[in-house]
Amino acid sequence: MLDHEVKDNCIGCVTNAEYEILRIIWHYPGISTKDIYQAIRRRQTWRPSTVKTLLFRLVSKSLVTKDTYYHQAHYYAQYSESIVVSVFIQRLLSRRETLSPEEFLVLVEANLQEGQTDDGELKINEKN
Repeated sequence: MLDHEVKDNCIGCVTNAEYEILRIIWHYPGISTKDIYQAIRRRQTWRPSTVKTLLFRLVSKSLVTKDTYYHQAHYYAQYSESIVVSVFIQRLLSRRETLSPEEFLVLVEANLQEGQTDDGELKINEKN
């Protein structure tokens, strides 16, 4: 495991929704709740209460810190995107049963080359 592992392995337990919030915080360290909501509205139809719930979860998992200035909350990521993604990959690798490391890399490479569909789904090429 990485040296950056936190208690209860929270880095690897980031949900897709939490990751969306983290993406914004990585781009705009110190961003306010209101500005996070404005940024996420471009991609999601979430209500402000959903954003606040996700922020609460990220703070509870010690993935994000919250500072308050003049009665306004500002958020900072505790870990870089590369650390979060690395832990996710390690968790994925530790869970594989029949895929060899080479087959896993082929799948990753195929998805990197083909990109993602507009709806964010990964492309998987099954061997028949």
